[in-house]
Amino acid sequence: MMPTRAKTRGFTIVELMISMSIMGLVLALAIIEFVMVFNHNSLMTADLAADQNGRVVMARVTNELREGMPDVTDYTAPSTPPPIVSNPTPAASAAPVQTISFWRVHSGSGGLDDPVAIPTDANGNPVPCYDQVSLVYDAVGHTITRTVTLKTNVNCPTPQTTTDIVARNVSSFGATAPSANLIDIDLQTTDTKGGSIYDLNSQVAVGSKP
Repeated sequence: MMPTRAKTRGFTIVELMISMSIMGLVLALAIIEFVMVFNHNSLMTADLAADQNGRVVMARVTNELREGMPDVTDYTAPSTPPPIVSNPTPAASAAPVQTISFWRVHSGSGGLDDPVAIPTDANGNPVPCYDQVSLVYDAVGHTITRTVTLKTNVNCPTPQTTTDIVARNVSSFGATAPSANLIDIDLQTTDTKGGSIYDLNSQVAVGSKP
Protein backbone atom coordinates (compact mmCIF):
# COMPACT_ATOMS: atom_id res chain seq x y z
CA MET A 1 0.00 0.00 0.00
CA MET A 2 1.52 3.26 -1.04
CA PRO A 3 1.55 6.12 1.46
CA THR A 4 -0.76 8.99 0.68
CA ARG A 5 0.64 12.55 0.42
CA ALA A 6 -1.05 15.30 2.34
CA LYS A 7 -2.65 17.82 0.10
CA THR A 8 -1.26 21.37 0.53
CA ARG A 9 -2.91 24.33 -1.09
CA GLY A 10 -0.77 27.30 -2.32
CA PHE A 11 -1.69 30.77 -3.54
CA THR A 12 -3.07 31.18 -6.97
CA ILE A 13 -1.67 33.78 -9.33
CA VAL A 14 -4.81 35.86 -8.93
CA GLU A 15 -4.48 35.87 -5.15
CA LEU A 16 -0.80 36.86 -5.38
CA MET A 17 -1.66 39.71 -7.74
CA ILE A 18 -4.41 40.97 -5.43
CA SER A 19 -2.08 40.81 -2.41
CA MET A 20 0.68 42.65 -4.28
CA SER A 21 -1.80 45.29 -5.45
CA ILE A 22 -3.00 45.92 -1.88
CA MET A 23 0.59 46.10 -0.61
CA GLY A 24 1.53 48.48 -3.40
CA LEU A 25 -1.44 50.69 -2.59
CA VAL A 26 -0.47 50.81 1.09
CA LEU A 27 3.14 51.66 0.21
CA ALA A 28 2.01 54.34 -2.23
CA LEU A 29 -0.18 55.96 0.41
CA ALA A 30 2.70 55.84 2.87
CA ILE A 31 5.06 57.47 0.38
CA ILE A 32 2.52 60.19 -0.44
CA GLU A 33 2.07 60.90 3.26
CA PHE A 34 5.84 61.08 3.73
CA VAL A 35 6.23 63.48 0.80
CA MET A 36 3.45 65.70 2.16
CA VAL A 37 5.06 65.82 5.59
CA PHE A 38 8.46 66.57 4.05
CA ASN A 39 7.08 69.37 1.88
CA HIS A 40 5.18 70.85 4.81
CA ASN A 41 8.33 70.79 6.90
CA SER A 42 10.27 72.49 4.08
CA LEU A 43 7.63 75.21 3.79
CA MET A 44 7.59 75.78 7.53
CA THR A 45 11.39 75.98 7.61
CA ALA A 46 11.42 78.50 4.75
CA ASP A 47 8.68 80.55 6.44
CA LEU A 48 10.57 80.63 9.73
CA ALA A 49 13.82 81.54 7.97
CA ALA A 50 12.16 84.44 6.12
CA ASP A 51 10.48 85.67 9.29
CA GLN A 52 13.72 85.44 11.28
CA ASN A 53 15.69 87.16 8.50
CA GLY A 54 13.20 90.04 8.45
CA ARG A 55 13.48 90.52 12.21
CA VAL A 56 17.28 90.41 12.07
CA VAL A 57 17.37 92.95 9.22
CA MET A 58 15.00 95.29 11.04
CA ALA A 59 17.06 95.01 14.23
CA ARG A 60 20.28 95.85 12.36
CA VAL A 61 18.79 98.86 10.57
CA THR A 62 17.18 100.30 13.69
CA ASN A 63 20.33 99.68 15.75
CA GLU A 64 22.35 101.57 13.15
CA LEU A 65 19.95 104.51 13.37
CA ARG A 66 20.06 104.52 17.16
CA GLU A 67 23.81 105.17 16.92
CA GLY A 68 23.11 108.44 15.10
CA MET A 69 24.18 111.71 16.73
CA PRO A 70 24.06 115.35 15.67
CA ASP A 71 27.19 116.63 13.99
CA VAL A 72 27.93 119.46 16.43
CA THR A 73 30.76 120.72 14.22
CA ASP A 74 28.06 122.05 11.87
CA TYR A 75 26.04 123.63 14.66
CA THR A 76 25.89 127.39 14.16
CA ALA A 77 22.73 128.73 15.77
CA PRO A 78 19.75 127.50 17.79
CA SER A 79 17.51 128.17 14.82
CA THR A 80 19.41 125.63 12.70
CA PRO A 81 20.14 122.63 14.94
CA PRO A 82 22.18 119.92 13.19
CA PRO A 83 19.99 116.92 12.32
CA ILE A 84 21.00 113.36 12.93
CA VAL A 85 19.40 112.09 9.73
CA SER A 86 20.02 113.90 6.44
CA ASN A 87 17.92 111.49 4.37
CA PRO A 88 14.95 110.93 4.18
CA THR A 89 13.78 114.53 4.27
CA PRO A 90 11.09 115.11 6.92
CA ALA A 91 7.72 115.36 5.19
CA ALA A 92 4.40 113.82 6.14
CA SER A 93 3.50 112.90 2.55
CA ALA A 94 6.95 112.13 1.11
CA ALA A 95 7.47 108.93 -0.83
CA PRO A 96 9.67 106.27 0.81
CA VAL A 97 13.37 106.39 -0.01
CA GLN A 98 15.75 103.46 -0.28
CA THR A 99 18.74 105.29 1.15
CA ILE A 100 19.14 106.47 4.75
CA SER A 101 22.00 108.83 5.61
CA PHE A 102 22.90 109.98 9.09
CA TRP A 103 25.76 111.15 11.29
CA ARG A 104 27.46 109.29 14.10
CA VAL A 105 30.63 109.76 16.12
CA HIS A 106 33.67 108.28 14.40
CA SER A 107 34.64 104.90 15.83
CA GLY A 108 38.38 105.42 15.33
CA SER A 109 40.96 107.98 16.37
CA GLY A 110 39.42 111.34 17.21
CA GLY A 111 36.18 109.60 18.22
CA LEU A 112 35.12 106.60 20.24
CA ASP A 113 38.47 104.84 19.86
CA ASP A 114 39.80 106.97 22.75
CA PRO A 115 37.03 109.11 24.31
CA VAL A 116 39.54 110.77 26.65
CA ALA A 117 41.53 112.07 23.68
CA ILE A 118 38.52 113.58 21.85
CA PRO A 119 39.37 117.20 20.91
CA THR A 120 37.51 119.99 22.69
CA ASP A 121 36.51 123.51 21.74
CA ALA A 122 37.38 126.75 23.51
CA ASN A 123 34.72 126.06 26.13
CA GLY A 124 35.94 122.55 26.83
CA ASN A 125 33.09 120.85 24.98
CA PRO A 126 34.03 117.66 23.13
CA VAL A 127 34.27 118.05 19.38
CA PRO A 128 34.72 114.52 18.01
CA CYS A 129 35.20 113.48 14.43
CA TYR A 130 32.09 112.24 12.63
CA ASP A 131 31.20 109.55 10.13
CA GLN A 132 28.46 109.89 7.57
CA VAL A 133 26.69 106.54 7.40
CA SER A 134 24.53 105.55 4.43
CA LEU A 135 22.29 102.48 4.30
CA VAL A 136 21.44 101.77 0.66
CA TYR A 137 18.95 99.18 -0.56
CA ASP A 138 19.76 97.31 -3.79
CA ALA A 139 16.48 96.16 -5.37
CA VAL A 140 18.33 93.87 -7.80
CA GLY A 141 20.63 92.13 -5.33
CA HIS A 142 18.06 92.36 -2.49
CA THR A 143 20.73 93.61 -0.12
CA ILE A 144 21.25 96.58 2.19
CA THR A 145 24.76 98.04 2.00
CA ARG A 146 26.35 100.24 4.64
CA THR A 147 28.89 102.87 3.58
CA VAL A 148 30.77 104.76 6.30
CA THR A 149 32.67 107.89 5.24
CA LEU A 150 34.80 109.88 7.64
CA LYS A 151 34.16 113.62 7.63
CA THR A 152 37.72 114.93 7.55
CA ASN A 153 38.93 117.92 9.56
CA VAL A 154 42.11 119.03 11.31
CA ASN A 155 41.65 116.30 13.91
CA CYS A 156 40.88 113.57 11.39
CA PRO A 157 42.76 114.54 8.22
CA THR A 158 42.96 111.09 6.58
CA PRO A 159 39.95 110.14 4.40
CA GLN A 160 38.37 106.78 5.22
CA THR A 161 35.54 104.92 3.54
CA THR A 162 34.33 101.41 4.32
CA THR A 163 31.53 99.46 2.68
CA ASP A 164 29.89 96.22 3.76
CA ILE A 165 26.60 94.37 3.39
CA VAL A 166 24.48 94.39 6.52
CA ALA A 167 21.44 92.51 5.20
CA ARG A 168 20.55 90.02 2.47
CA ASN A 169 17.37 88.51 1.00
CA VAL A 170 15.35 91.71 1.48
CA SER A 171 12.58 91.89 -1.13
CA SER A 172 11.48 95.47 -0.33
CA PHE A 173 12.79 98.38 1.73
CA GLY A 174 11.65 101.95 2.30
CA ALA A 175 12.11 104.75 4.80
CA THR A 176 10.09 107.87 5.47
CA ALA A 177 10.33 110.68 8.00
CA PRO A 178 6.83 111.65 9.17
CA SER A 179 8.50 114.33 11.30
CA ALA A 180 11.99 115.67 11.92
CA ASN A 181 12.44 113.35 14.89
CA LEU A 182 10.88 110.14 13.62
CA ILE A 183 12.05 107.65 11.00
CA ASP A 184 9.60 105.02 9.77
CA ILE A 185 11.16 101.82 8.37
CA ASP A 186 9.19 99.34 6.27
CA LEU A 187 10.75 96.19 4.82
CA GLN A 188 9.68 92.87 3.38
CA THR A 189 11.23 89.43 3.16
CA THR A 190 9.96 86.50 1.08
CA ASP A 191 10.45 82.82 1.78
CA THR A 192 12.16 80.74 -0.90
CA LYS A 193 9.52 77.98 -1.06
CA GLY A 194 5.94 79.17 -0.85
CA GLY A 195 6.49 82.84 -1.66
CA SER A 196 4.96 84.08 1.59
CA ILE A 197 5.70 87.76 2.22
CA TYR A 198 6.61 89.06 5.65
CA ASP A 199 6.09 92.78 6.11
CA LEU A 200 7.77 94.44 9.09
CA ASN A 201 7.48 98.03 10.22
CA SER A 202 9.33 99.92 12.92
CA GLN A 203 9.83 103.53 13.99
CA VAL A 204 12.99 105.03 15.40
CA ALA A 205 12.92 108.29 17.31
CA VAL A 206 15.94 110.46 16.56
CA GLY A 207 16.78 113.92 17.80
CA SER A 208 18.82 117.01 17.17
CA LYS A 209 20.83 119.39 19.29
CA PRO A 210 18.36 121.69 21.10
